[in-house]
Amino acid sequence: MTAVEPGITPKVTDNPLHLVIEAVESNPPAPGRAVDVTFYFPWGTVSGSIEPCWYYDQKVLHYLQTVGVDHHRHESGSNGADAGGSDGTCGSHQYVHLSKVIYRHTNGELAKHDELRVRLADINAWTFGRAEHAGA
Repeated sequence: MTAVEPGITPKVTDNPLHLVIEAVESNPPAPGRAVDVTFYFPWGTVSGSIEPCWYYDQKVLHYLQTVGVDHHRHESGSNGADAGGSDGTCGSHQYVHLSKVIYRHTNGELAKHDELRVRLADINAWTFGRAEHAGA
């Protein structure tokens, strides 16, 4: 695996995964009809349901409002490369957002998370559905 310099966006070449993410972004599934996936990494697997990036962004915004951060003040000099358009889209996909996550480390240890943000460049392989996790 090659290290990526800070500030450099790695190019992810898995077009089918990008198409799935685009589909979820443009037409989010109804409750109970989630798109479940399993991602494989050198250090373990992550299974969860793909969420639109704006859902994750709304969670972050709510948290910032809770702690009193002024989210309307923008830093000058920001290149805005990761910011989506004003139409609610999220721009190029560097991350995928999952809910109802089960993370299994290579040593067999399991962890559950309500939400998780995964960098696409770190994914070695993926499949639809959730992996079987004994004890989950």
